[in-house]
Amino acid sequence: MILPVAPRRRLFALSAGFAAGTMAAPAVARADDCTEDTLDRIKRTKKFNLGVRDATPPYGWKGADGTYLGFATDIARAIHAAVGKELGTTIELTMTPVTGQTRLPLLQNGTIDMEAGATVITRSRAKIVDFAVPVFLTSTEILVPADSPIKTVKDLAGKRVGVPQGGGGENIFAGLTQNGRVRPAARVIGFPDHPQGFRALQTGSIDAYCTDGPILYSMKVKASDPSQWRVFDLEADVELQAFPIRPESSRFKSVADLTIVEMFASGEWEKIYDKYFGPHGVAPFERTAALDTMARMNAWADH
Repeated sequence: MILPVAPRRRLFALSAGFAAGTMAAPAVARADDCTEDTLDRIKRTKKFNLGVRDATPPYGWKGADGTYLGFATDIARAIHAAVGKELGTTIELTMTPVTGQTRLPLLQNGTIDMEAGATVITRSRAKIVDFAVPVFLTSTEILVPADSPIKTVKDLAGKRVGVPQGGGGENIFAGLTQNGRVRPAARVIGFPDHPQGFRALQTGSIDAYCTDGPILYSMKVKASDPSQWRVFDLEADVELQAFPIRPESSRFKSVADLTIVEMFASGEWEKIYDKYFGPHGVAPFERTAALDTMARMNAWADH
């Protein structure tokens, strides 16, 4: 059963123009120490070092058998295959678990070549890394107990709100306080990963947990009793998610971009979407007008 997301649909419909105008996520010129294109590095080492999430369904998680699964992980595997084809040789795929705190530092220091997760494109991040073509569009939402008195964003005033460390939660709540929607300010508490945040919510250590909508729906669906939990939209933002890559790697970025674009054009992206976000997926998530717009605009013409 698809979970209701009416507030998000209204927000996305209003924001479709913004989303469409920022699909390409061009590289930002800046000085840094990355002089070797990532594609050349992979060719030299014969390894594609991928940063993955091991506890962030539906984007990425580690299965019981040790296999890495997820929406972002599947797309990254397709990029790995395309890199091997481009280089004309077998390339080993290594997977390194990352978190919101470690993903960009590990990219910058060369430990990973790309991160496949739920990373949102922001202006501050674009100053230090590049991004491939966006693969998803979502918004920030809130998970609370079903019987919680917290019904709207205003009810979060003075409450304890958990957020993932390294994400944008603190900035979002600072903005909500500044514009008067959450006053007095909420007490924002960071957690290393989503499972720890959910456990804190279950034990009453926090009053609400805040992150990307699909992640919260996955928590709700996988809970022992999903009816005990409720998700609602902050109606505060619309977020483009994309894979961060090292700067000064235009050749690698081209392979990644064209692989993603082909997945949109061929319908493969939609199959992966249905696998993880469809009615029987890990996090049932209604297709919004803005998400459909993103998918159409990222299916570039082949001429």
